[in-house]
Amino acid sequence: MEFESTRRRFMQLAGTSATVSLAGCNALLGGDGDGSNAGTGPQNQQTADADAATVTVAIEPDQAQLQQRQQEIQSEFEAGNLTQGEAQSEYRTAQKNLAEDAINAFTERATSDLGLTVDDSVSLAGALLVTGPPAGLIDSLSVESVTGLFPQATFEQIRSRVRTGTPTASE
Repeated sequence: MEFESTRRRFMQLAGTSATVSLAGCNALLGGDGDGSNAGTGPQNQQTADADAATVTVAIEPDQAQLQQRQQEIQSEFEAGNLTQGEAQSEYRTAQKNLAEDAINAFTERATSDLGLTVDDSVSLAGALLVTGPPAGLIDSLSVESVTGLFPQATFEQIRSRVRTGTPTASE
């Protein structure tokens, strides 16, 4: 029995945005595009930190817990205690619950430790729209459940896919 991965679908969507987000990091450095370090002094860095930015943060549930739950469900299925449909439903529920746990843990840490604000979320895809100082956004990459930062526009693309019924692991 196979289970679809929401994370894979998100990465397919966001993969092309990775190059754009990396290119956007240069703008955060305050460089003028010619390779010089103009604009990166302490005073200019404080100004850059004071300016808020909005990005899409990709969150992934704890994969070890998800795999453990999948094995438990698989055992129940093989023992005849669950039908295939029930097993898939239980897996989707476990995936959803673990994703929500990861989002809640990130939100708590982001607001209390990193000075970020979570503006919106698409929990099915593990995507959050987050606003805050560039230093806080970069520090969010140290959170275990965070798998990447993407441009703000990526969030709307994800939301559109979820609304239009593009298949996800929860469907």
